[in-house]
Amino acid sequence: MTYSLVPLQNGGAAILAQGRIEGDESGRLIAALQSAQARGAMPRTLVISSPGGVLESALDLGQTLRQAGMQTTVGALAQDAYGGVEIAGGNCHSACVMVLMAGVNRSVLPGSRVGVHSPQTQVTVRGQRYVLDDETSRRLAEPALRSYARYMGVSTKVIDVAHAVPHSSIRTLSGSEMARFGLVTSGKRQASRTRKATSRERGRA
Repeated sequence: MTYSLVPLQNGGAAILAQGRIEGDESGRLIAALQSAQARGAMPRTLVISSPGGVLESALDLGQTLRQAGMQTTVGALAQDAYGGVEIAGGNCHSACVMVLMAGVNRSVLPGSRVGVHSPQTQVTVRGQRYVLDDETSRRLAEPALRSYARYMGVSTKVIDVAHAVPHSSIRTLSGSEMARFGLVTSGKRQASRTRKATSRERGRA
């Protein structure tokens, strides 16, 4: 993913994370936070829009977010009616959901889509990479994912829902499901009030 520093209307700042989750996302986030702090900003929110990616990296990023006490919001940059830039709805699918659930407060901006499916596990034997079938991937990943969800204060039912969906498909969660599973929290009102930025104010971490 790429990480950008986005000033907010309330005078605060957020880190905007966009793109596919690759290796060492935790290190990239730490570097972005350090860069922001060097510029006098103290971002406490990660705004994320991602199709998913490397599950192990997403779990590691989530641990870093929780240790830093950051909140998470699903959103993406969009152009407003005046040619400026605002943070509007984004997409958070697959491994991205593990990042979302790591926030101390969690929100999903209007128009966003949050989707889940079964994990896919790859193994390398003698330099050859093999993709395991859905059933084997679920069996190997389930204990760790359920433990992670419990640690983050999210219902393990979201893991059950994800494991019922083939990796080749995606199931979009409804707003009521996200609330019931604890993927969104009461912190969403605060995040919604601070969602706009302008293209003139935008910076990059």
